[in-house]
Amino acid sequence: MALLALTRALGSLRLAPPAVAAPVPSLLPAAQVMNNAFLRLPSALVLLPCRPVLTSVALSADFMSWKSRTKYTITPVKMRKSGGRDHTGRIRVHGIGGGHKKLYRMIDFLRFRPEQETKPGPFEEKVVMVRYDPCRSADIALVAGGSRKRWIIATENMQAGDIILNSNHIGRMAVAAREGDAHPLGALPVGTLINNVESEPGRGAQYIRASGTGNMHSNSRASIQRG
Repeated sequence: MALLALTRALGSLRLAPPAVAAPVPSLLPAAQVMNNAFLRLPSALVLLPCRPVLTSVALSADFMSWKSRTKYTITPVKMRKSGGRDHTGRIRVHGIGGGHKKLYRMIDFLRFRPEQETKPGPFEEKVVMVRYDPCRSADIALVAGGSRKRWIIATENMQAGDIILNSNHIGRMAVAAREGDAHPLGALPVGTLINNVESEPGRGAQYIRASGTGNMHSNSRASIQRG
């Protein structure tokens, strides 16, 4: 009897599939969509949207600054204003901005620069024009000699058509230099008004280059131009 009752009890048992939990409705559909997207993508491939930033490096990729030019030219060169920003595009110096657009004209501050090295003697140049330069206080002059032209700092009374002399010779007698000529100080008489002074021969003018400046020649040997 006991065996029969156990057999009937085992026959009455049924195997039912496991119950599937019903999905809980979400109150935020957008959050559920984002959760599903993050579950489908690996953590290494999740990319957050970002706004592209244009720095001054990207803006200056195709721009050549006048400071980086190695070949001399009389053609005005474009200048790009920084607006107080550094290479990353962030403002480092406040209060800089605006202003009129300017073109830079390369000035040859070394007056005695022979066109041909085989003829190192004195040479003459003719003043083609005298004009205002927006990048400096003094006027500039376009001079021509031989087969070249160049910009130099103009003196007070320099005019178009003047002939100026450039020399590096120091004679036994002082020379009577005209306004705009370039001579070593040793060749000029004491008391001559000079400008565009260089500290070492061949280095180019470094002092007395602004408008309205000048100095009386003494027994020094540091200048190259008489103005």
